[in-house]
Amino acid sequence: MWKRSKVLYHDLWDAIIIERKQSMKKTLLLACLTLSANFAVAAEPSKDFMWGAASASYQVEGNVNQDNRGKSIWDYYLTDKQLAGLGVTGEVAINFYDRDQYLKDIKLLKSLGINSYRFSIAWPRIIPDGLGPVNMQAVAHYRRFITDLKLAGIKPVVTLYHWDMPLALAQKGGWENRDSIDWFNQYAQVIFENFGDIVQDYVLINEPSVEVAQNIKAKRYLAGDTSDSSLPIIATPATLETSLKSYNHILLAAAKAKESFREGHYKGRLGVALPLSPILTAGDATDQDKADAKIADGVLNRWFLDAIYKGTYPEDVLALAKKMNLKIDVQPTDAKTIHDAGFEFLGINYYAPFYVRHGKGKGYNPETYIPKGQKAAFNGAVRPDQLTALLDRIRTEYGNPTVIITENGAGFPGEDKLVKGMVVDTQRCEYIKDHIKAMNEAMKHGSKVDGYMVWSSHDNLEWLEGYKSRFGMIYVDWNTQKRTPKQSAYVYGHIIKGDKIDTLSCK
Repeated sequence: MWKRSKVLYHDLWDAIIIERKQSMKKTLLLACLTLSANFAVAAEPSKDFMWGAASASYQVEGNVNQDNRGKSIWDYYLTDKQLAGLGVTGEVAINFYDRDQYLKDIKLLKSLGINSYRFSIAWPRIIPDGLGPVNMQAVAHYRRFITDLKLAGIKPVVTLYHWDMPLALAQKGGWENRDSIDWFNQYAQVIFENFGDIVQDYVLINEPSVEVAQNIKAKRYLAGDTSDSSLPIIATPATLETSLKSYNHILLAAAKAKESFREGHYKGRLGVALPLSPILTAGDATDQDKADAKIADGVLNRWFLDAIYKGTYPEDVLALAKKMNLKIDVQPTDAKTIHDAGFEFLGINYYAPFYVRHGKGKGYNPETYIPKGQKAAFNGAVRPDQLTALLDRIRTEYGNPTVIITENGAGFPGEDKLVKGMVVDTQRCEYIKDHIKAMNEAMKHGSKVDGYMVWSSHDNLEWLEGYKSRFGMIYVDWNTQKRTPKQSAYVYGHIIKGDKIDTLSCK
């Protein structure tokens, strides 16, 4: 999870209406029958639909010195350099690595009706220095955790990488180094070899653009620049080279891991989780505003989607990179290699759209903001309608792949208060209800959605924001580790059980 920078609307993603005249009655009839079949299949979640929640290893596990774990880049940022504030680290987090604690959490999740759980395995636990011997203590821990989930009737969805790059590899350049493709593939092979018999759904890599932006921000902090507390993930001219180079390597790493999975004859589904966001402009947007917004869409959305589903990178983004003389290390066959990997599903992490306008200066210089009067959470504008628009776009422009909503959630300033043993998080509760309704609407249009996961299951460590912002459905007392389900958790449970969304109260 992450915190976004904060017009009214002229969506670049307004639905595209396609009119076709059919001259033959048979063709029209077949088209109607196909459309009806799509509606019948996808009108609402099936009994096999994955209703879940999500977390990330560094944000929840704590126990950073347990079982020979190596250091990650985030141990360096938070423990060594104190970038989130004095004493703010992942050394305890919510103690989720401890089995006594996580068994209680599994029981709580099961009581809510949750049938799937997305979590990440920590690369520095499995291979402490990133490339050396496998740490079988960590393997044993995660196998036991997966088994415990399955015994409770909760399907594991395993994320191989959720930002905790082993420090030794980060010091070699991390994703900016093309060797990272092979580093990740070696790690992925270890995961497949040790968990392939008990896991079927894998998210290979989570939120490439947000991770890169977090690293850019952390390096700025290390250089003494803390002037801007926002996190615009739309690459600016100053960060575009680092971003595009890293994105290409990350996608190639996922593609190579997918090929290793295929060669190993493992069974299961693999995908990547992308933080996709519709790009919006003001009703009175200038030509420069619109031009920046179009490129921002290219950097943030089309760069990933075009490579995965079309085998090309966006020409406008490549042209801009060439004009700026950026060294982005994109080889002629890279995008085709990514496309040919054939991922079985697309993970979508949706929180909010980006409102974009042209910033100061000439050339590409996008600025994100929240328009006056627009309701906003910690992570941006609250626009459930844009989730429908996003899913419609994936369906119409990218071949309607199978989708899992791998993250969706929100936090609101001042809302998460524990009062007399209860947390009434009305705004988060309404956010979840409205976004599930938006997902259902897209499914009625024909989108193939296999699961929905709330970010996050628990309040946890929010990276450079520390423990200031809460996003969980389960309240965590940082001092005692006591868990308290919030109103949103109970309402989500009722939705899972099939209760009508509009009848459920968030108060």
